[in-house]
Amino acid sequence: MRNAECGMRRKKLPLPFGERAGVRGKFEIRTPHPNGFTLVEIVITIVLVGILAGIAAMIILQGIRSYSDEQARSNVHYQARLAMERMAREIRQIRSTADIPTMAGTTLRYVDVNGVQTGFQLTGTDIERTEDNGSTWQILATGTTAFNFNYFRQDGVTPAAAATLWFVEITMTSEQGSESLQMRTRVHPRNF
Repeated sequence: MRNAECGMRRKKLPLPFGERAGVRGKFEIRTPHPNGFTLVEIVITIVLVGILAGIAAMIILQGIRSYSDEQARSNVHYQARLAMERMAREIRQIRSTADIPTMAGTTLRYVDVNGVQTGFQLTGTDIERTEDNGSTWQILATGTTAFNFNYFRQDGVTPAAAATLWFVEITMTSEQGSESLQMRTRVHPRNF
């Protein structure tokens, strides 16, 4: 059955506002093109992306700066620890108390068990090491602000001369930026 046969009429759909008034286009609501952007949308997107990129750049740069600072500090402290360990290991090899020509606060020269004259000293902020004739010094560590050799007798309290030496105490402070690392160790040469 058709609509007319059932007694129903078709309803007319209302016309859009512009067509009802007889004025087409002036008051017509436009829908944006589905495959394009307006200039305002593009400008807002560029501004938002610029703000987000600026914030991300600041966060990344801060992380890079922190990483490089930590690497520099770590490198200086690593050098200082290696220098301390090497000095302690080599001072254990002093041949005898008679083979120590120089015992000063920042310099120690001695002959080791192999008959090689060896020494350590502080020059500026560098800890240096020499072998044989002492004419060439190699840098063990940089950034050292305080360095000292202390010499003790067997009781560990009384300062010692070369003939009564029992312990050599090494004290070192390494600084990088605002951070400092203090180290101290006592070494007893094996042949005493």
